[in-house]
Amino acid sequence: MHRIPRGLAPLAFIAGPIYEAAVRFRNTLYESSILQKQLLKSPVVSIGNITTGGTGKTPLVIYTANKITELGFIPAILSRGYGRPNPGTTRIISPGKSMDSPVSHMGDEPALIRRHVPEAWFGISKDRYSAGSIIEERTDRVVFILDDGFQHRHLHRDLDIVVIDPIQQLKSNHIFPRGTLREPVSGLHRSHAIILNGIRNSDNVDSARAAIEALHLQEKLFYCEQSIDRLIPFDIWKHADNPTTEFSKPESAFVTAALGNPERFHRDILNLGVRVCGTLFFKDHYRLKSVDWALCVRKARKASADAILVSEKDAIKILKPPDFPLLVAMQTTRFPLEKAFTELLHQGINASLKVERQTPQVHN
Repeated sequence: MHRIPRGLAPLAFIAGPIYEAAVRFRNTLYESSILQKQLLKSPVVSIGNITTGGTGKTPLVIYTANKITELGFIPAILSRGYGRPNPGTTRIISPGKSMDSPVSHMGDEPALIRRHVPEAWFGISKDRYSAGSIIEERTDRVVFILDDGFQHRHLHRDLDIVVIDPIQQLKSNHIFPRGTLREPVSGLHRSHAIILNGIRNSDNVDSARAAIEALHLQEKLFYCEQSIDRLIPFDIWKHADNPTTEFSKPESAFVTAALGNPERFHRDILNLGVRVCGTLFFKDHYRLKSVDWALCVRKARKASADAILVSEKDAIKILKPPDFPLLVAMQTTRFPLEKAFTELLHQGINASLKVERQTPQVHN
């Protein structure tokens, strides 16, 4: 739940309407073509959020990239690469390119995606159009995935997919900083698919579905379920892209994470049947230092935890693991209507390929 510190509440109530007005004005400029979009030659699938914080976007990008591979195309991820040391640089990373520290070159989320989709290209840049253009010059049959792209309207996309965490209310929510909305809920009208990430027929999913039905967008609804299905020792995870060995779950664990929505991660661990005897959360994309790990170990030992649990997004950033049993949570994305989602991708890609692309003049 989004809580504003009491001392900042008046500022948030003032800043929220100002920010909302700016977002609405910007959207109007794009919808009226006063601001024009840049157009890549290849199909572009955007996967993004309408709320701040973690909604399960990165696992969905991985799932979608693998589906694009199954359809006979080459996935290419366009990402800003949050958290990397040199955010102003452009990096084009081809499949199989070796790197000493992928996180330093790409950021944590692209590095994790690359681990699961090694056949993908990556364009890491603030200028997603420029990065995509370079990739188009180097390979054929590419389909771009615009990571976190719903508000990045400067680049044309052929499919706009929005993933929603039903825990974050839509109907009673507010624009940031008063709430967690990045833009008004009415922005969902420009999406092609809305994916509710949660267990169907739960109270939260029912509430989110009702808010979407109130917008008359129920025909765009899909459902997915993301859950942790395995806990893998860090040393094994580090040296195996997809460990298949089954390991027993610990009875108790100390949970640490640097995620947009660590409470969701905490909840998923509890659903796995592991007793959580302590937590320590950091800001999203933070790379834990030795002093942070030392604190985690002290807390874990004090709580008599059997192990420390981290997400894959945290594990990908670890250079030297702590001197304590460390387990990595492996997450799986499932679609009850998998064929329907695959068909949505297929139709969107094929429709794009039938259109002769002509890049418009771009006015910044």
